[in-house]
Amino acid sequence: MHQRPFLVPLLGLMGGLCASHHFDLMFPPWLAWLCLAGSAALIFFRSAVPLIVAVGLTFFVWGGSSLAPFLYPDLSSTHVARYAGCGPVIIEGIVDSRPDVRPSEGKFCLAAESVIAADSTLPASGRLMVYVKQGMAPFLTGDRVRFRAKVAEPFNYGIPGEYDYRRYLAYRDIHATAFVGDADDILLMRQAVTFPVQRFFDRSAAMLGDVIGRYSPNEGGVLRALLLGERGFVSKELEEAYARAGVNHILSISGFHVGIIALVIYRSLLLLLSRFERLTLQINLRRTALLATLPPVAFYLFLSGAAPATVRSVLMIAVITLALWLERETDPINVLTMAALAMLAANPPSLFDISFQLSFLALWGLVVLTPVFSHPFRTLDNGFVKNVILLLAASAAATLVTFLPVGYAFHRATVAGIISNVFIVPLMGYGAVVAGFAALPLIAVTPVAAGPLIIIASWLVAISNRIIEWLARIPPVPLHSVTRIDLLVSFLLLLGLTLLPGRRARILVAGIGALALSALHLPAMAGGNAKLVITFLSVGQGESTLVSLPDGKIMLVDGGGAVHGGGTDVGERLLVPALWSMGVKSIDYLVLTHPHPDHLEGLLYLAAAMPVGEFWETGQPAENASLAELRARLVEQGVPVRHLSAATAPFTVGGARIEPLWPCDKSPGKGADNDDSLVFRLVLGGTCILFTGDIGAPAEGVLANDPARLRCTVLKVAHHGSRYSSSPSFLDAASPQVALISAGRRNSFGLPAPETLARLEARGIDVYRTDRDGTVQVTCTGDSWEVGTFAKGHFR
Repeated sequence: MHQRPFLVPLLGLMGGLCASHHFDLMFPPWLAWLCLAGSAALIFFRSAVPLIVAVGLTFFVWGGSSLAPFLYPDLSSTHVARYAGCGPVIIEGIVDSRPDVRPSEGKFCLAAESVIAADSTLPASGRLMVYVKQGMAPFLTGDRVRFRAKVAEPFNYGIPGEYDYRRYLAYRDIHATAFVGDADDILLMRQAVTFPVQRFFDRSAAMLGDVIGRYSPNEGGVLRALLLGERGFVSKELEEAYARAGVNHILSISGFHVGIIALVIYRSLLLLLSRFERLTLQINLRRTALLATLPPVAFYLFLSGAAPATVRSVLMIAVITLALWLERETDPINVLTMAALAMLAANPPSLFDISFQLSFLALWGLVVLTPVFSHPFRTLDNGFVKNVILLLAASAAATLVTFLPVGYAFHRATVAGIISNVFIVPLMGYGAVVAGFAALPLIAVTPVAAGPLIIIASWLVAISNRIIEWLARIPPVPLHSVTRIDLLVSFLLLLGLTLLPGRRARILVAGIGALALSALHLPAMAGGNAKLVITFLSVGQGESTLVSLPDGKIMLVDGGGAVHGGGTDVGERLLVPALWSMGVKSIDYLVLTHPHPDHLEGLLYLAAAMPVGEFWETGQPAENASLAELRARLVEQGVPVRHLSAATAPFTVGGARIEPLWPCDKSPGKGADNDDSLVFRLVLGGTCILFTGDIGAPAEGVLANDPARLRCTVLKVAHHGSRYSSSPSFLDAASPQVALISAGRRNSFGLPAPETLARLEARGIDVYRTDRDGTVQVTCTGDSWEVGTFAKGHFR
């Protein structure tokens, strides 16, 4: 407690926050004050143990009460979220933080002031996240703007492995969103209404970024990320290469960047002050230079957007500077825990920001593990070799401690960063950052003088990019089954290595931790009861169904996607992360019912992300660029293709029977229409699941002529519940007990149609919908079946 005074409070606060975040455990605020009073009373006890426990409990309760205002806010009657679902309204408010600007799109937070609806102007309050689909919004913090849009409440799709977008916004006190088609649709009412200080920093950053972009049109995006924290100008391909090379952190303003900048400022000030002989005699130049370093570093903090990693770095630099000025020894762990405690006290939800987590873990690993890794080489005499080994040790330490968290967040991690950092840190950290930072003040004074420095920094970035593109070829390590238990074990392992004295004790803890992590991922024993599990994935206004066959083989029917193509990559954001989180590492049978974007687009990313055994399609002629691309990717992998139609005889795969029913020579479609969708029954014992694609009434009319082949237990309702499908004759012929509709929440098509729902309800069919229930799972044994939904927590 005396050696690590901030550790117990930090662990208590983190524990309470995690209990609240993961298990919805909430405490009333007064309970924290009660625990604090109890802790104060224990100060006079002779033993320190009760006090330590009481302090930890106090901070635990504090953490457990800190998230309730964000997760369960008491919204006022004028809150802008009250207009969700009310149709388009005119919203006016003030931009209250730095907009996230990108070359062709952007987003910004708006503090709502008023809403114009039905020719009435009403007061409004609350924060609104505004997404601009096209164009750059030339606004700054403090500007009053007006636009027309629909207000919506943030929502999650309800699919395994999904990023909790709703909670992410809630932790920023945002409970409503709006989408604007074009930046030109936003009217600037008045500039600089409020937030003058933040506006100054935002305007300065925008001006500096524009100058950097003019001098360096090719590498300017990376320089803007390095120097100003603006990652929106880095291309997706280059950012992916940095991630695969394990140096994605270099694109953020990390503690390393700030430390280098602080060192440059300190050395420059020391050199400048030493030129004045009288000052040398009257003041302590080193202590004065140390204190004088803090204001420009703090200025740079706000200029770069005050990201969590930057805030942590500045706090630590301030503590270390103050300690050196007071001639006190500093313990890196104490400084790190104090900075973390201060940040979490000021903003508790930041614990769940991935940049906060990786920043602190990387620095913690550097402090604890770097000495361990470099210990065998401590007697080396060659200074250059020793420095290279030290850099490798530091890189390995940061990579190791962030390996599992990165795998948990992104389903993959890379060890290429251990090598990459040896090249990139000197080029980008000591080179481009120093040259670029030196150019920033010159830009404000004389941009011409800053030009050569920007060009030098750009040249160093260009060299780094070439190296990164080469190192990005090293394949990442797939980590698709990292759990919270893994993260907890790794955290406790690092904590043990930090606190335990003695080399043997640390080796023992490391061994126990490695064994525990290995035991958590031992292959499960094969079960004796083979089941058919059909998981209707909630992928928005699209369709994708995962089928786990009785023998363990995996089938995927369609992959979802945007209705009109483009937009969010459903495969990357929803489909593949869901499959990974469910333990699916390969697809044995990939089935495409028809090549429309809302069934096909998600498969493009999947085809590149995991192995495919066979590809099934109708083989109907279709002029479709996405289908051609999917076929090309599968051909490149040597994936065999099977064409299915009504003429295909029933066959068995994975212990279940496939009965193709459509298309046939009577198909009314023209090769790529909904009525050319693949229709088939999946049969196990007495249970049948009917997949219908997007067929409409004409195809249904033909199929209804043979009720014996059409009858099913579970019906995948055609065309997302369109009123032009699920005709009465078809439903009577199929006679399902359960109907599943895949539709996007608040979709613009009004699906499922009320007419379709009415027809299903009139026949007593149980209806499940992905827009309402999230992902839906049907488990069949052949003799019985049961349905579970993600929304109700009955999903397995």
